[in-house]
Amino acid sequence: MEITYPFAKVFTDSTNKLNVFFLHDSQHITFEQIGDIGTGIVDFCEFDFSELQEKIKALETVEVTNANFDDMKKVYWNTVDLLKEKHSYIHFFLNGDLLRNFYNADRSEYDKASYANFLFQCYINLQAAYAEALEFCLSNEILPEYTLPERYVMFCNLYPGFTQHTLRSMYGIAPVANGRFDTSKLISFNDPDEVDTRKVLQNIHRDSEHSVSMWQYFAIQSLEEMFYLEFMEMIKRGIRIKRCGLCDRYFVLADKRKRDYCDRIYEVKRTCKQIGAKQKFNQSVEQDSFLQEFQRIYNRMYSRYYRMDAWDSDRQTNKLTEDEFKAWADVASKARQEYKRGKISGEEMLARVRLD
Repeated sequence: MEITYPFAKVFTDSTNKLNVFFLHDSQHITFEQIGDIGTGIVDFCEFDFSELQEKIKALETVEVTNANFDDMKKVYWNTVDLLKEKHSYIHFFLNGDLLRNFYNADRSEYDKASYANFLFQCYINLQAAYAEALEFCLSNEILPEYTLPERYVMFCNLYPGFTQHTLRSMYGIAPVANGRFDTSKLISFNDPDEVDTRKVLQNIHRDSEHSVSMWQYFAIQSLEEMFYLEFMEMIKRGIRIKRCGLCDRYFVLADKRKRDYCDRIYEVKRTCKQIGAKQKFNQSVEQDSFLQEFQRIYNRMYSRYYRMDAWDSDRQTNKLTEDEFKAWADVASKARQEYKRGKISGEEMLARVRLD
């Protein structure tokens, strides 16, 4: 399959970082080192798309004409720009998707507007799919009786289409020494005159134990491909996720140190980590009997939904439908958040989530 602009070259190394070259076109390349692995996909799954959805829903009611199409495009671009400062590579891929769409000479204005709406909905669906994959396979609190490999295999059995993803990989000369990407030796592609390219390439050669420092990279052309790569790197490296003890959103456990709070801004420019440790009602699950009971109930409901209590046998289980589980999980999540914020008691939280 031909690779077209814009796309990304993603190098992985022995660190928990993704080294990404964003190729906007043949002349413009930017570089970003994204770490820790998993942060990008977790932040996307915790992202609130409500503002974007409202703007797109408003466009769906507008009749597409030659006269108003340029104004509609401005709304789409403005909607994309809402992501620019919040998530760099979501913005990059969505921007690229819209460019390919709006400059497609074979599509009418109506088809372009319809496809733009379809793209935004695809991103929202992608968020739901990977939020499910992350929780099922990598949450520290869900299905603790199973190992990570067991959970990954169970997830693939439930969603066999997930195993059909393919990624295109290639090789290129890269400043990698001792298994680590050396950002100090990057060539400035936007203005090659600023860098002595020959000297940089000589240094790359000298640092290598082999004749040429070649390194595999992935050519990524869509957000779905990027998430698949990042998710599989999390599985391969055993990177887990955990719910923050204050904001209740998932965050990445980048190392083995015990953490209960994330680094997101919670209020007045203070992070959950800064605030949470001082809040008596925000104890970790290990210390809080109400949260322990909540997690036990959640895991029981989770198992009923996925039939995990009978996944390796012919035994029947009291299964929940998708609508039943998601309706219950929404109520349960709100109750847990209110308890963590001290708005309700532990008894009231448990009363809301118990079905019997």
